[in-house]
Amino acid sequence: MDKDTETLTQQELDEFKQNLLQARRDIIDKAKQAVVSGNIHLDKNEMMDEVDLASATVEQNLTFRLLDRDRKLLAEIDHALKKIDNGTYGLCEGTGEQIPKRRLKLRPWCRHSVRYKESVERMRTSRGVTNGEEVS
Repeated sequence: MDKDTETLTQQELDEFKQNLLQARRDIIDKAKQAVVSGNIHLDKNEMMDEVDLASATVEQNLTFRLLDRDRKLLAEIDHALKKIDNGTYGLCEGTGEQIPKRRLKLRPWCRHSVRYKESVERMRTSRGVTNGEEVS
């Protein structure tokens, strides 16, 4: 059996859990910092000219987009932590096979093996589906 596809040891699971918890803390800290730094607050009572208001709005929209991406990643991290707790961490949700450790080290919140993701993409492409929508 390939060492990369062997079942995870308890020590490896503990390491992945600590890495996931640290990533979770980092995301939450970054979101708190965005609020504290004022990137999210836009006070319309201030006397801003149109250029200043537009610039502040663009910056705020970018911050919201980044925070939304982080919110989605946070959900993936929480999902991975639940899988550690219920004993299914490291198993592909599409096939049930072990996800290679190299992949888990790069993306500890991943749900699928590369082989499964590629097969889903091939099916999606062959059916004319892109980004979850049918191509007209």
